[in-house]
Amino acid sequence: MIVLRIIGRLLIILAMVMLLGGLAIWLFGADVTQATGKAWYEAHVASLNFSQVIVQRHLHLPAAWDFIVKHLLARPVWESIIIVFVILLVLGGLLIRFGRPRPRRGSFS
Repeated sequence: MIVLRIIGRLLIILAMVMLLGGLAIWLFGADVTQATGKAWYEAHVASLNFSQVIVQRHLHLPAAWDFIVKHLLARPVWESIIIVFVILLVLGGLLIRFGRPRPRRGSFS
């Protein structure tokens, strides 16, 4: 169960890094109200295309790209960062919670 706690902590750290990255983007003066897909396309088009190929072909999840990622890319940058932050935070917390050792019952010390 320690593996679940480690993965949960890594997800929480990733959520914090994601939030700090979004804050840095805003502080450096980027337009955080434009669509995430447009901002990603302007920043690095090759990584956007590569991400689509990974999700659709290599992970065999074309529906995930069409129904989840496309909608996330259509939202403003600030909103997408907050959504991903909350999802990572909740998943990390759940993994830490389920990775806890269960208290022993009925043992006499």
